[in-house]
Amino acid sequence: MNKLNFSSLVLFLIFAVLFLLMGSGFAFWSLGKIVIIVMVLLPIIGVILAIKGSGWSKWLLFLLNVVALGSMVYIFLHAFGIL
Repeated sequence: MNKLNFSSLVLFLIFAVLFLLMGSGFAFWSLGKIVIIVMVLLPIIGVILAIKGSGWSKWLLFLLNVVALGSMVYIFLHAFGIL
């Protein structure tokens, strides 16, 4: 596993921890907006790093980060009342 794949994996794990904290009702206090922006940026950066990676883990990390980004978009669409 090269550095790009490892970086993409770390970004996905950070996203997963933040997502689980958000889902359990953890209060981010005044950092709520920043955390939401970070939760959108982490999968985007993870996808970019995964595409630049190598090996079979490249595609696994790519799919994981795309699903993470899709879940955030889905939540945003529900929050804004579009869906």
